[in-house]
Amino acid sequence: MRERALVAVALLLVVAPGLKAQEAEPNPATEVDAAQTAPALERETFSYVAGGRRDPFRPLEAGDEIGPRFEDLELSGIIYSPEAGSVVVLVDRSTQRRYRVWEGDLVGGAQLLDVTPDEAIFVVTVFGVSRQETLRLKNSDKEQGG
Repeated sequence: MRERALVAVALLLVVAPGLKAQEAEPNPATEVDAAQTAPALERETFSYVAGGRRDPFRPLEAGDEIGPRFEDLELSGIIYSPEAGSVVVLVDRSTQRRYRVWEGDLVGGAQLLDVTPDEAIFVVTVFGVSRQETLRLKNSDKEQGG
């Protein structure tokens, strides 16, 4: 048994120096082909079925298409009529544009709830959080000192 082990070791010593590891020689044609056949990067895409909801992949700011911001609106006048429906006139301070709003209408992310002879009550909703805001007419008699 010992003789067989010695023979195996001797064969390895004689044959091993003749064995060479396979070395890949650089082939310029292969490198160019590899660069040309590199897989294209694929981008993951999403689609969203809105079903009446806001698309979460669109920005929150929509520019002028949604109208003024409620914070920029000022109550300019009230046409009070409990029978026919009251109208409030709002002015956008930044653009000086006027808006006529009836009870139930939306403007600037706010809905007009109620109108009295000297104030308008709104529900303002921002990012799903609602709060009640009241805009009052400025009394011109007090401003003029009379």
